[in-house]
Amino acid sequence: MAKLIVDSRETTSGMMELLTAGGAQVVVEELACADYILTEGMAVERKTAEDFAASIMDRRLFLQIAMLKATYAKVFILIEGDMFDTQSAIAPEAITGALSYITVIEGIPVVATVSPAHSAAMMITMQRHAIEGLGYEIPLRGPKPKSRAPQAQFLIEGLPGVGPSAAKKLLAHFGSAQGVLAATPDQFKAVRGIGPKTIANIREVLEFKL
Repeated sequence: MAKLIVDSRETTSGMMELLTAGGAQVVVEELACADYILTEGMAVERKTAEDFAASIMDRRLFLQIAMLKATYAKVFILIEGDMFDTQSAIAPEAITGALSYITVIEGIPVVATVSPAHSAAMMITMQRHAIEGLGYEIPLRGPKPKSRAPQAQFLIEGLPGVGPSAAKKLLAHFGSAQGVLAATPDQFKAVRGIGPKTIANIREVLEFKL
């Protein structure tokens, strides 16, 4: 199991216990910046909603971001709690602006959580994905239907530029999915609504060699 490094200043936050309970192999170190290191070069800066607001107002956030980017290859800002419901006097526009700055200008993903337990679970999941990947392939389309006619339509809808209406027209014209897939460009032209660009894209996909 990979180590999840926790900054020594986070040891009183209760996060160590939550991470350990979630199965993480926690190691405490004194980090120059960042609160957690999930894998080599991947760091998380955790802030409660209150701390996030305060760090915007005193400009501390922007110095931290600069240090994090200079130190780690991949950085995440984890914000715990409702950023727009704090005791701070900060304007909502300032929070929105800071979030936009972090994500758009600095290119740092912001991860939102609702509680310390959620933060721990999130970091454990992030670490697992960083090391192992998702663990399964995401299908490009939804579950296929069970009866044959919808299955044939489902298959033809997988062709580029072919939606439900075009798939039905193609199947009606050629009689089967096999007929559609075997059709020549000239034969496709006989189907109303199937333009030259769609025909070219279909043939390109069908003839593409892996």
